[in-house]
Amino acid sequence: ALAKEHNILVVHDLAYADITFDGYVAPSIMQVEGARDVAVEFFTMSKSYNMAGWRVGFMVGNPALVNALARIKSYHDYGTFTPIQVAAIAALEGPQDCVARVVEQYRNRRDVLCKGLHEAGWKVDIPKASMYIWAKIPEPYEKLGSLEFSKRVLAEAKIAVSPGIGFGEYGDGYVRFALIENEQRTRQAVRGIKEMFRKDGLVK
Repeated sequence: ALAKEHNILVVHDLAYADITFDGYVAPSIMQVEGARDVAVEFFTMSKSYNMAGWRVGFMVGNPALVNALARIKSYHDYGTFTPIQVAAIAALEGPQDCVARVVEQYRNRRDVLCKGLHEAGWKVDIPKASMYIWAKIPEPYEKLGSLEFSKRVLAEAKIAVSPGIGFGEYGDGYVRFALIENEQRTRQAVRGIKEMFRKDGLVK
């Protein structure tokens, strides 16, 4: 209603539609009545099918916006390399057990990291979806801000996290973990954080 009232076009990124945990189902904006009048939704093959870098996906929704993107694409390139298109079709139309394996992998990494952080006294929210953990900076470090805290974690715990300020001013009290390492490396990262907290007198 707000978008229609103010003539706003909504672009919804559903990149992590399939990367969901514990029975959670990611909502599509296309489920909202009238969404196709004011919105488009993007899906990428990068996350669900491990096709990052292949630069293939699709957009659905408002016909005028879809046609506009098609025209822009035609001016900038001559279409996606045919074998990549064939691979994308095979991924979408084939068995989806590969997606289930990807989801399980991220869920296991999430569980290892969240459990380890909780044991260290860092109470983070357990995400229902995606390959990231959005973590509030522990209270003793809040005054550092996300950038300086991230630098400290890198120097002392040997872990790279994304400072929340990079996602806008309201993210400054947070850092983002990416679940891109295997479980063994994730446990190693947790040990680094625990050691940093231990040196700072936060844990015994």
